[in-house]
Amino acid sequence: MAGSKAADGSDSLLSIARLTLRIHAHCVLRDVTMAVGRGEIAAVVGESGCGKSTLLRAIIGVLPDGGIIDGGAISFCGTELLDAAAYVRSDLMGRDIAVLFQDPGAYLNPIRRIGAQFSDYLKAHGAGRDWRETAIAALRRESLEDPEKIMEAYPFQLSGGMRQRAATAMTLSLAPKLLLVDEPTSALDVIASRSLLDRLKRMAREQRCSIVFVTHNMDAAAYVADTIYIMQSGRFVEHGRAEDVLHRPSHPYTRVLLDAVPYLT
Repeated sequence: MAGSKAADGSDSLLSIARLTLRIHAHCVLRDVTMAVGRGEIAAVVGESGCGKSTLLRAIIGVLPDGGIIDGGAISFCGTELLDAAAYVRSDLMGRDIAVLFQDPGAYLNPIRRIGAQFSDYLKAHGAGRDWRETAIAALRRESLEDPEKIMEAYPFQLSGGMRQRAATAMTLSLAPKLLLVDEPTSALDVIASRSLLDRLKRMAREQRCSIVFVTHNMDAAAYVADTIYIMQSGRFVEHGRAEDVLHRPSHPYTRVLLDAVPYLT
């Protein structure tokens, strides 16, 4: 897939070409193609069950039970991920490619302190003696007060929002080149959601991090995305620059999603 271009015409950091994936006999992804440039936020929007999260799992190589890739290719910085050896994928995951799951706070170990979990995560990806400073700086970037105290806390001692931000800080602490985000605002209140979306926009702008943002929320996609891909039943039925998809949709399903956005009257 050398030469794949992002929406702005630049060489892509992530390229997916004609990806087809089935789970047992059911085709979940059909001929999916996308390209994401450096510092670009690409939103994948569709209703629940359309294949959005499965696409992220295909990128990181963690398929559902019975999942088989029938064709296509996935390239990251010139490395063909589907053909890569396990150790190559392992080296990329966490440091260069990170995943922010839905409700990331739920992934914290409830019987280990936040600092111990940061230590494990950072040292597993090559951090040295300064891992603690890296962790505290990451917590501060998520607007968590008194990060030293949070490092000594257990997850159950934090509020739900604080757990979410602590887990987010851990995921983003190594400044990945590619961030895969799966419904990140679903467990957050309105203010915390806006704060997280602003954080993603800063990462893309200041760190040139590329972001694939999976959501069913067209409003969130409109706020954060440079490019929007509309997924229906495992296919992209429309994609383009965000302003074009939002204001000049060409596919009926896109119009259905836009009409479903609630407005205050």
